Amino acid sequence: MVSDARGFPAFPAGARRRARFARSWWGNAWITAIEDAALDNNQMKIGRKYAYAGQVGPITVSHGRIAATVYGSDRTPHVTSVHIAQLTDTEWARLLDWVAAKAGYIAALLDKEMPHDLTAAEVPLLPQMTDLEPECDCEGWELPCRHAAALSYQVAWLIDEDPFVLLLIRGRGEADLLDELNLRSGPSSSMLRYLVTDAAARAQALLDGAVPPELTEWQDTVRWAATYPALTGQLAEATGRDLTRAVRAWTYGGPTGLDVLDNTWRPGKTDLAKAAAALESPDLPELTQTRNHWTADNTQLRLGKDGRWYPYRRQDGEWCPAGPPETDPATALLGI
Repeated sequence: MVSDARGFPAFPAGARRRARFARSWWGNAWITAIEDAALDNNQMKIGRKYAYAGQVGPITVSHGRIAATVYGSDRTPHVTSVHIAQLTDTEWARLLDWVAAKAGYIAALLDKEMPHDLTAAEVPLLPQMTDLEPECDCEGWELPCRHAAALSYQVAWLIDEDPFVLLLIRGRGEADLLDELNLRSGPSSSMLRYLVTDAAARAQALLDGAVPPELTEWQDTVRWAATYPALTGQLAEATGRDLTRAVRAWTYGGPTGLDVLDNTWRPGKTDLAKAAAALESPDLPELTQTRNHWTADNTQLRLGKDGRWYPYRRQDGEWCPAGPPETDPATALLGI
């Protein structure tokens, strides 16, 4: 097993607001655990101030250990670490069996979420008083000293963003855990790589301000097939459906494009009036309307609920998406 040590840059002063120290339930649970284990509450209060003030340097997290240089009120640097007891092999086996048996738990962890009922596995993920052993080169004798307290508080912020940090502290790194979960839950290692890639892409989209839409199971299946073509065969077998047309519809128009493929709807008077005006172009053939479909021989325009026109062509007796949607129906037909 490799060391899996991870380094994190220092938090600047004021990195977090004081209203609530941690954001996640597991981050707050970590704080509760270290505060319950402390023998000197005054040192914890000072350590919390140090953490807010940005007096902790870059943090290193490894199996059973967190470490950093922490600066005192006079800016004197102190080499500080906290050793945390690692879970036993038996405890890890129990925890991993529990995660592998629960649908969605692996995906939740990959999305940097820790399922709340993970505590029901009866494995002490959060440290007890006897699990913590602080070390610092300061002259303080308290357990923990203010420097170790500051380090422990800032680690709560790391755990907030990534629960794998807590699991690393307790003895297993992310790569090792995913490998062991793979053996228990069945997905191939290549599938786990796809899961990691997809979770990272969706997380980046959230950071960029793009909130992914809520998808049905069918929509998400098609999204996966369109995004990762190598998985199309597996997904088709799992669903018992041919995904060819669905993938093409998703590629051209996303969720709305898939809806246009799968469903028809009856446009209202306003929509029909707008459609009639748009279809007056001399560049268009004579079209016959049925609900939101306008058809001429082997070509078809479908009006989406987003107001765009989706071009279709008849192939082997089936209507297939033939190009990206357009706001102008004549332009949409040019793509066929």
